[in-house]
Amino acid sequence: MLQRKNRRWRFLTLDEVMDLGRKTDTVSIWHDSLRDPMLVTSDALAGRDLSFTFDDGFHLSYTFKDVHCLVYETSDGRSGSEYYNVSPAQGYDKILFLHHVCMLGIPGCMDLIMDLESGYAVLFDASLGHPAAPREVVRTIRFGVVDGISPGPEFEKPAYTNDLTGKAIRWASPGSGPKGRGIKYIFSSYCYLTYAMTFRNTDLCFMATNPCDQIKIRDDLYICSTIEERQTGVELVMLMNLSLMRDVQSVFGIGGTVEDGERLETSMHSGREGRWTTMNADFYHND
Repeated sequence: MLQRKNRRWRFLTLDEVMDLGRKTDTVSIWHDSLRDPMLVTSDALAGRDLSFTFDDGFHLSYTFKDVHCLVYETSDGRSGSEYYNVSPAQGYDKILFLHHVCMLGIPGCMDLIMDLESGYAVLFDASLGHPAAPREVVRTIRFGVVDGISPGPEFEKPAYTNDLTGKAIRWASPGSGPKGRGIKYIFSSYCYLTYAMTFRNTDLCFMATNPCDQIKIRDDLYICSTIEERQTGVELVMLMNLSLMRDVQSVFGIGGTVEDGERLETSMHSGREGRWTTMNADFYHND
């Protein structure tokens, strides 16, 4: 019989968060996730210069030195050289998901979904340091365009949507089997996502409801992004193809445990297998 997992996270001051940043760099923050077989890397940006202008006047420019090194600069004065990863959206080779951290005084992260066919772009501009709980991510979601690509009338501009509310998807790694330890995303309301999960090689389960933003990119391509508020505080961004039922996901925030100590973490993976399922919170794949 399943048992509830007891999970707690320590309150961190802003100084402690900044100290974690000083102990981490743009590569080490990825830890062992760089060896994850589900980390898909594209060389589509290597050697290119790209810039982006957003509806709120924010501007972002990149020089991609090679397949993993970039230099960025923003109109609000931030800049740096960082390790990055980029993966194509499942089923859309010209829609790229760029993910990198910003190792500043207060560590941050940028997730940029760029459509090199339509010219539209969506940026998740995130940072640690929530005023009420510094370990939690705060972020601004920006809509804009790739400079030099004029969106044609045949393309719909990305926008917030309510399309997924009242639906649920079970996501799992390929080959995990009928009782694999996947995770169930329940789009429980317009602004919230509920997840239900079990832990590998245990009979422990956990579920929570967190703030969520849903954005429609194409008829079958959606972004779902959530922050684990009042928990770890991490940000997750998922680019989901709901025809292929495959996704690309990034994670940024503070992980670790109370016992072993906290650490800054980021990761990215591609190719989870999804299937539509029921809204109830059954934890196993056979719901």
